[in-house]
Amino acid sequence: MNRDVDDLRRVVAEWVVRERSERERARYRRFGAALSRLKARIAARPVPPTEEELEIAMTAMLVIMGRELATRDS
Repeated sequence: MNRDVDDLRRVVAEWVVRERSERERARYRRFGAALSRLKARIAARPVPPTEEELEIAMTAMLVIMGRELATRDS
């Protein structure tokens, strides 16, 4: 999370390009979009979050995204 948004987008874009599965590419795209939104919310805070808060936020984001995928596939 210490990287700037453009750098994070580049990393996610590399994941998308390397992935063979369209489903996984779509998951990485959604993850990248969610990561950008999270980064913007963090930047708007008056006090930076702790490492623990970042871990909780990232874990929650991944769980929510996994549930969304499961719902779409059923």
